[in-house]
Amino acid sequence: MSHPVNTEELSEQLVEYGGAAFVITVGGDGVPKVVHVPVVWDGEVLRCTPGGGTLANLASPAPVTLVFPPPGDGAFSMILDGEGTADGEVAVVTLTGGVLHRPAPDRPGDQINC
Repeated sequence: MSHPVNTEELSEQLVEYGGAAFVITVGGDGVPKVVHVPVVWDGEVLRCTPGGGTLANLASPAPVTLVFPPPGDGAFSMILDGEGTADGEVAVVTLTGGVLHRPAPDRPGDQINC
């Protein structure tokens, strides 16, 4: 089970989850690119400074997913979706949605309480 994330609570959630996320983009060739970078929320957009491959994937507006690992054992992960663009050496992501996603079970097929 997952719980929606709203932008009004995002600043507080970033304090809990920390300021770094896995940023996932896809290039024109369909190959995904995953980087781990510090992320800043300015109240309107998320900003980060990934490498050239990620910025190339965002040369035109493109989908972006940010994954914040759970802050502790048994905690939810935070997954944010958005549209990203490159602004010089900065990736700018406008959020389109997000969820707190339940932890995975210990083994495939195990049930987990949410």
